[in-house]
Amino acid sequence: MAFGRNRRAEPFEAVHWDSITQFTVGRMMRHTMRKSTRGEGPHAVRFMRMRGGDTYMVPGVYIVPVDPSAALTKGGFRLFEDENEDEAARRLLCTVLPDGSDRFRVTDAAGQDLGSVRRTPVTKRLSQHGLWLEQPGHPGIVAPREWAKGGAKASLGRGVGHVVEGVVDSVLSFGSDETAGSEGGGLRPLVWVLGATDGEYGQEVLTFPRTAQSERWYFIKVGGPLDKRLAFALAVVRESEMFRADQR
Repeated sequence: MAFGRNRRAEPFEAVHWDSITQFTVGRMMRHTMRKSTRGEGPHAVRFMRMRGGDTYMVPGVYIVPVDPSAALTKGGFRLFEDENEDEAARRLLCTVLPDGSDRFRVTDAAGQDLGSVRRTPVTKRLSQHGLWLEQPGHPGIVAPREWAKGGAKASLGRGVGHVVEGVVDSVLSFGSDETAGSEGGGLRPLVWVLGATDGEYGQEVLTFPRTAQSERWYFIKVGGPLDKRLAFALAVVRESEMFRADQR
């Protein structure tokens, strides 16, 4: 039996995980105003495809709890490249496990360390947002508060390389206090950057423009140094903690 819920056939073929630069986390298959036409598939990291003016969220990486009776942030989870009905044939991408402290350790299919998703200490919450990343060979990857001073579009332009204008407009078009704030002085996008060296932050590697859409998109910098498996792990932890996405 395939893991997850699959109420409708997915309308597109998946792509290799390393080619994903824009993604959301969830089960919704299609963005429509009518909930009955959205469709629902397995819990997955999903990328965007357009067809006939509609936006589809296509699974690229499948999310499976280590302990089905526990929340993902409590029992941990695995990310798979496919949804093969034969459990032994599934291609494991990485495993994310809490270690009982502020850390979620991320390991590859061979058990080798890829890095960690970390919770920001309370003493630093005034200067940076709640989750950050450790990646071997790099300074800490953090989301400083008030980083994206040029607004959502400016941040996306700096952070993700070439992004089709219509895609950015689609992500930002629904309007809310969060969206308006990003252009008018309120809440701004979250932008994760390579940590401080000699008192200055490095390049932007991951951007999350806060909007009113039901699906929340993350943008990985094209050609940047961030391991995409860490980006997926951070997003799954964040969505599970903040929005209980794993319990829907």
